[in-house]
Amino acid sequence: MNKDIIYGVLGIAIVGVAGFLYATRPISSPVQDVQLVADTLNNDKTSGTSLYRISQENSKAEFKIGEILNGTPFMAIGATNQVAGDIIVSENPVKIEIGVIKINAKSFKTDDSRRDGAIARFILKSEDPGNEFIEFKPTNINGTIPDFTVSGNLTISGVTKPATFSVSAKIEGEKMTGMAEAKIKRSDYNLVIPNIPFVASVDDEFAITVNIVANLQ
Repeated sequence: MNKDIIYGVLGIAIVGVAGFLYATRPISSPVQDVQLVADTLNNDKTSGTSLYRISQENSKAEFKIGEILNGTPFMAIGATNQVAGDIIVSENPVKIEIGVIKINAKSFKTDDSRRDGAIARFILKSEDPGNEFIEFKPTNINGTIPDFTVSGNLTISGVTKPATFSVSAKIEGEKMTGMAEAKIKRSDYNLVIPNIPFVASVDDEFAITVNIVANLQ
């Protein structure tokens, strides 16, 4: 075989391996604690309202997305406890107000650190300071505890689109617990999957679930 061809093939292989290693190398640690940058709500305690603040210690944001890995269907799951936001509950009648919910996109962890690197670096682009946080700004709440929906603007990787979450919640003593779920599409947020060996395809639609524990302030 001609030496130039051999060198060319080796060069392509080296570039491919280098690109794969770059794409999947471990992501850097979050720059900011989500609670320190969270938008807080003000509460007038004389108006019969209670303010609850999401606890990072006991809360979790999670995504689930299907892919074909090594020719076999696989459900990739990523989770983080770096979620923050405030909720105000009014009495008589019960009414909910939800502030901006923030999730640190750099802190998602899956079952594989290489997948974590690819997700953060090329899909969510969370190494860019402007993309470190996923934000949901509620604009309308339909219903109230225990089951209601929250519509608003969801921003991922600098792209903002409308989204609606189905929510179940309850209050016991000084603690609120709840779960919010929504399905969104990668294509709506320009979340492009990089060309990584062994991954044949990744679903466009995926689920976001946020399980929260919020403490009375």
